[in-house]
Amino acid sequence: MGKTIKIIVLILLIFLTIIMGQIGYYLYITDFGSKSIFLYFISSEKPRNPRLEIPVTYNIGWWTNQNAFYIDSLKISIVESNLNLFNSESLISYNVFGNFKHESYWLCKIKEVHISERINLDTTLFYDRIIEITPIIENKDTKANGETTKFEFKNEHTITSNKWGINKIKFICGQKEQIIELHQSK
Repeated sequence: MGKTIKIIVLILLIFLTIIMGQIGYYLYITDFGSKSIFLYFISSEKPRNPRLEIPVTYNIGWWTNQNAFYIDSLKISIVESNLNLFNSESLISYNVFGNFKHESYWLCKIKEVHISERINLDTTLFYDRIIEITPIIENKDTKANGETTKFEFKNEHTITSNKWGINKIKFICGQKEQIIELHQSK
């Protein structure tokens, strides 16, 4: 009788552990119930809208003093990427670190960021797409006297994969480059 109770308790504990594991897995893949479990593997849900610290432009305008800054580093990271048969969009973030060399009577700041995307047509290179990020400088009339100032900003950007399998995308900002990979599955 005592042995039977121990076996029943052991079976109940195993069953309870399996149930708790499934509940934990459900909460994990549905972001604590905010996404549908039925559409998890075939979700066409696009990434959220990008957050911007600096406004983005896609037009070329009157850009003054573009050689007054130097890019120290560029860091690209993938924020959201649920690529599948029904979704080909991912959300990335880019951090740009650098410094300004102020000319006399002009104080520089970043007004906006220009983004240019193009497909790489050179098949000898090992990436599919090139995205260039160019900070746009705005000058203020003040006494700067050749000072150097550091800057940093972080923006997000929605990108689209362009083929099944591995998509390699090269990001360029100034003289800095970084390549990321996105995996588009069927």
